[in-house]
Amino acid sequence: MEMIRVGSFSSGRGPRLVAAVTGQASYQVAQALIPVLIGTVVDRAIGKSDSTALLVWLAVLCALFVGLALSWRIAVRLNTQVFVYGEHDLRLNAARRVLDAGGMKAQRSTGEVLTISTSDASHVSGFSGVVAEQGSAFAGLAAAVISLAFVSWPLALIVVLITAAQLIFIHKISGPLDERVYAEQKKAAEAGMLATDFTLGLRVLKGFGAEPTALSRYVNASRESMKAAIRTVRAMSSLTALNSGVSALVLASVALGAAWMAHQGTITVGNFVTVVGLSRVIAGPMETLGFFGAELAAKRGSARRLSELLAEPHLIESLAPTAATEPARTEDALLISADNGTVVSARRGEVVGVRADDSADRLARKLAYQTPLAPDSYFVFGTDATDLGPDGVRDQVFVSAHEGTVFTGTVFDNLAAPNVDSSAMTSSALDDVLTHLPDGHLSEVGEQGKKLSGGQRQRLLLARALHQPQPILVLHEPTISRGLCHRASDCTLAEKLPRQGHSGDHLEPHPAPFV
Repeated sequence: MEMIRVGSFSSGRGPRLVAAVTGQASYQVAQALIPVLIGTVVDRAIGKSDSTALLVWLAVLCALFVGLALSWRIAVRLNTQVFVYGEHDLRLNAARRVLDAGGMKAQRSTGEVLTISTSDASHVSGFSGVVAEQGSAFAGLAAAVISLAFVSWPLALIVVLITAAQLIFIHKISGPLDERVYAEQKKAAEAGMLATDFTLGLRVLKGFGAEPTALSRYVNASRESMKAAIRTVRAMSSLTALNSGVSALVLASVALGAAWMAHQGTITVGNFVTVVGLSRVIAGPMETLGFFGAELAAKRGSARRLSELLAEPHLIESLAPTAATEPARTEDALLISADNGTVVSARRGEVVGVRADDSADRLARKLAYQTPLAPDSYFVFGTDATDLGPDGVRDQVFVSAHEGTVFTGTVFDNLAAPNVDSSAMTSSALDDVLTHLPDGHLSEVGEQGKKLSGGQRQRLLLARALHQPQPILVLHEPTISRGLCHRASDCTLAEKLPRQGHSGDHLEPHPAPFV
């Protein structure tokens, strides 16, 4: 329930939600008063042929409709604000957890994280709408029952008893729906995960000719998601049918009772019109209140998945620096023990090439402090990395991943720097790429750089790395996509790195001419 509280009530949204509930409740109360006014018009104006009274009551009825429309408009606007800002906060919380320096023990796929931070966050934030609907339904039902009691208290008592029994019964049978919604959302996340991952790796799939296998896996995941969704919809439909049936039974009972009382002369014609109108009004709030259990179950399922993401244990437990917050400036800028026991070191202004075979990825993750480290296994400017913590290490060391991400936007946006550094553009050979783009560094690169070739994307990632302010730069296969004819530029890059103020490690899992 913590996620529901954050989505609907935190950051000052509580008072706004109360105002939205008040506005929507006013709308429902006004709807309940409409048949009361119509019955009054029948008895006091039409029945007595009083034209003045007719005009007065019609004016009152028009004023009621104006208030009804305004209250609905204001309530919807306030409730939408609560929903949108609550959804935004939940997505920010998910993004903070995913980007946390401590990482996550469970490696969740991009598609799963995307589903949780979008679909599930939207469902959880939608609880504000449930609160507004349920609050207004209760107010409308209360107004209708009180109005009905003035006409016939036995009829009002029947409505109250049936409504209470309906709420208790549906709440009892809606328990399994929670697990079904959770399972449905989990299966949908798995299908979304495969779709996202296959889309990101489409070029690789085509290269290996693996499209049929990928398609088969996605079709199976999609069918499982569909089956889970159908099970949930069937359960929801059964509850809806039962709810509607009970409401219709109440409507028929009240109308029949009013007709019998009017026939006996116990109530007037205007009262009969009021009772029939109120029975129609009562049906809506009763259905809404009866469906509360199912709606809450759906929100709880999404809140559970979101809570599991936020509560995921850290891969790196200790995040706070335990010794020096600033590294000591020593001769060795970087010193680390590789998996095979080899010690890699780099001095200030020095460029070191490392042929790491199949351990390049693991070494890059250690250098970025994205994996747990043993004490005395990694030093940055003479300070133990475990004392600096992940953030402290990353303030001094920038690791450019081999499969980096190009973001939607322009070339300049992707450099993540306040200004364009001409020497970095030349060293990365991105200046050659810019000559072929329509707007130079202001050219759009498309979603995930889809408008660029593989070599152009890698040059952009290399230029981004060279624009970073950290004194130590680690490049993992920065030029592999350019082809063998361009590999000589690695030597040029190695020569220019010290001139730009970087110490560097260059990780190569395969033989390279200059290493």
